[in-house]
Amino acid sequence: METNYFTVRAVLRTDKIRKNGTCPIYIVLQRNNVTQKLSLSEFIEEKYWDKDKEQGIGKGFGNLNAVIKKKKQNLEDFIRESKSIGRPLSKTDISNFWNGKTETDNEILFSTFYESYCKRHFQTIRKSTQIHYTTLGKKIDDFKPNLMVSEIDYSFMVEFDNYLVETKSGRYNMIKFLKTVLKEAVKLGVLKNESWKGLKNVSPNAREVYLTPAEINKIEICDLSTKKHLELTRYMFLFSCYTGMRYSDVVALKKENYKNGIITLKQVKTGVDLKVPVNIEAKKIICKYWAKRKENENIFPRIENQTVNRYLKKIGEIAELKKTLHFHLARHTFGTTLLNNNVNVFYISKMMGHKKLSQTYAYTGINVNKMKDIMGTVNFQPKNENNNLNRL
Repeated sequence: METNYFTVRAVLRTDKIRKNGTCPIYIVLQRNNVTQKLSLSEFIEEKYWDKDKEQGIGKGFGNLNAVIKKKKQNLEDFIRESKSIGRPLSKTDISNFWNGKTETDNEILFSTFYESYCKRHFQTIRKSTQIHYTTLGKKIDDFKPNLMVSEIDYSFMVEFDNYLVETKSGRYNMIKFLKTVLKEAVKLGVLKNESWKGLKNVSPNAREVYLTPAEINKIEICDLSTKKHLELTRYMFLFSCYTGMRYSDVVALKKENYKNGIITLKQVKTGVDLKVPVNIEAKKIICKYWAKRKENENIFPRIENQTVNRYLKKIGEIAELKKTLHFHLARHTFGTTLLNNNVNVFYISKMMGHKKLSQTYAYTGINVNKMKDIMGTVNFQPKNENNNLNRL
C-alpha cells in the first residue's frame, strides 16, 4: 500500500570515485520502503562535501548547492502533486520525470489539477484573490469541459482569450492567474508544452469612467422609499465616493477605526496602512449607522459584494444614470473628483492607500475642460522678454 511518507536526500557516491578524485552526487528517494537513486550529473571531492547538510563546503560551491536544492524541491513537489491528484507513481514515472521524459500529462484532467492547486494555495492567499481563482475555474469549465492538461498550448490560450473578450470576463486577471497555475504545472512536470507562454497578456487600459458631482447628487436624492432594501447599498456606495475606500474596507470598517474625523485601518486587499480624513458627507453616513451598531460591530451591516453590485444597477436605473454602477466606480470617482479640485496627486495616492503613483493614475480620469484650463495658464516663455514667438 502506498503511503504519504517519503524522503529525498542528496548523497555523495564515494563508491564511484573517478580518476580525478571527484565523486558523483546522487539524489536518493526513499518511498514505500523502496530506495531509488537518481544521478544529479554533478561531481565534487569528498573533502568538500558536508554529509549532514547535503551540500558542498565553501563559497565556491554556491551554484552547485543551488542546483541540489532546486532538484530536491522539484522532485518533492512532483511527488506531492501526484498524490494530491490521485496519480500513483512507479519507479519508471519517477525516472521519466527526473530525466524530463514525463508522458503522463495526457492522463490528467485540468479540473483535477486545478482543484488540487487551489486547495494547496488557498491557505496562503487572500479571500479576494481566491474569488478570482474560483471564477477562473468556472470560466474554463464553461469554455471547455473535460479539458486535459495536455491540450493546453498556444492555440488553446488564444481561443480562451477570445472567449474572455467576447464574454467580457475580466480578461487580464483571468489570463494572469491561469499563467500562474500553468507555470506550476510545468515545474511539477505535469505539463510539458510551454507554447502557451507565447500569449501576451494585455494590460487593462486606465479606467477613466467616474461620476460627476451632478451624477452623485442624482444617487443622493433618488427616491428609494418603496425599495428600502437598496438604502444600505446606496449609503455604502456614496461613502466610498467620499472616502475612496474599497468595498472590502468599507464592510470591514469598525467604530475603533474612526476617531477625530479620521479613518485609520489596514487595508484588507493589500495590508497597507490607510489614513483618510472624512468630509461632512461621509460623517453624516457614519452617524446614520453609528448608534444602531454595537461597539464591537462593524459600522455597516454585512452585505455581499455581488448583492451590492446587483442593487447598484437598480439604483442607477432609478436615478436615471446612463453609466452602469458598480462599487469600484466609487473609488474612481473619489480619485478623479480630488484631482479635478486641484488636489496634489501625491496626497490622492496616500488617501487611496497606493504604494506607487502609477497605481493612482489609473484611478483618475481627468476632465478635458480641466486640461484646457491648465494649458491656458501655462507659459513656456521667460517673463518680460521679447522673442520671435511674440511676433507671430
